[in-house]
Amino acid sequence: GAGGASGGRRWLSTGGAGAKTGFIGLGQMGSRMAANLAKAGHSLVVFDANPSSVDAAVALGAEKADSVAEVCAKECSTIVTMLPASKQVEEVYLDSKNGLLENANPDTLFIDCTTMDPSVAVSVSLACSERGHTMVDAPVSGGVGGAEAATLSFMVGGSSEGFGRSKEILTQMGKNIVHCGDAGKGQVAKICNNLVLAITMIGLNEGYNLALTHGMDPSTIANIFNSSSAQCWSSGYVGVPGTKDYDKGFQVALMAKDLGLAMKAAEEAGVQLPLGSGACEMYEEMKGDPTVALKDFSYVLEHLKGMNK
Repeated sequence: GAGGASGGRRWLSTGGAGAKTGFIGLGQMGSRMAANLAKAGHSLVVFDANPSSVDAAVALGAEKADSVAEVCAKECSTIVTMLPASKQVEEVYLDSKNGLLENANPDTLFIDCTTMDPSVAVSVSLACSERGHTMVDAPVSGGVGGAEAATLSFMVGGSSEGFGRSKEILTQMGKNIVHCGDAGKGQVAKICNNLVLAITMIGLNEGYNLALTHGMDPSTIANIFNSSSAQCWSSGYVGVPGTKDYDKGFQVALMAKDLGLAMKAAEEAGVQLPLGSGACEMYEEMKGDPTVALKDFSYVLEHLKGMNK
């Protein structure tokens, strides 16, 4: 049930002995992030809709919960969530019977690492505050590799107090922790970053497609781009065009999702995104093919080649 901010701290501090940490959402990213918390010595309580993901975390020493409410019942003072999208965040936090806010201990710290609509992050954060809890939105950059190696970047939105309380645990899952401003600003930062990333990835591969179609050697043009003003994060990521393993990395479907969030945020703010809207259309089109949807987002090179006359 609900509780004020005063009662809980006496018997359960955020980092004290016996305090437990909940982790909800053990997908590609969450499973690796939770594993790093287990390695760092947290008493973890985990829940995911997929039982095999839970079993894998239990094998690393985590305690199993059978529901969101049960994570709360196991007296977690901090709960991390890593969910697919806004809809799941609203369900997990706000469900009137089984949600986190209905069942959490007083003065719980919530760290939500989902990438989602900034306005949802703001409304859920407000609901947490009204119940005497603290929440930060802390979406990540760095992908599965960063989650595995605990080198993620966290873009954090929330109060200074919330940022201060969450920093210790975030440092155990990542290495670049930035306070972006109040609630929702972590989401704004993440969405804007991925907007720029999509645009540069498409621009880079338009250049590659043109050069390769004119018969240039792939490694020659890659060397030129990477030592000239076309050099960017995407050019380093792609390497020599055509050599990347498209089955690993940041999926086309996820980039399409993030660009959709950018378009919505732009519409709400009255901002035009001429290149962003083109990028969003292109990734939505790619996502329409179920095989391509799972490919790395640099697969846009193959998509562009397919558009050649």
